[in-house]
Amino acid sequence: MLPDRAIKRLQALPDISKEGKRINGLFRLMEVPELWLQAYANINANKGAMTPGVGPVTMDGFSTERAMNLIELLKDGRYRPNPVRRTYVPKPNGKMRPLGMPSGDDKLV
Repeated sequence: MLPDRAIKRLQALPDISKEGKRINGLFRLMEVPELWLQAYANINANKGAMTPGVGPVTMDGFSTERAMNLIELLKDGRYRPNPVRRTYVPKPNGKMRPLGMPSGDDKLV
């Protein structure tokens, strides 16, 4: 469960955005490990969650340690997203639609 402070910040975002005000503190929210667990739960429920991107990293094997590592990389400015794997899927009209598949860590971030 998310801490009360994080819940209040997240609930205030739509109102602040609608008012056209600048939103501060988003990066600090990324330091809440429970938020990463919630993001994992939301993403893992999707059908394509275990589809690998360019590398072998998928949503499988998520842990608190993995979340803490991502948090540290982001805080230090060392996180670099991987290229997205591009494939094409057929559309009903016979044309092809591009589909990008990011790595598991990039999906979380």
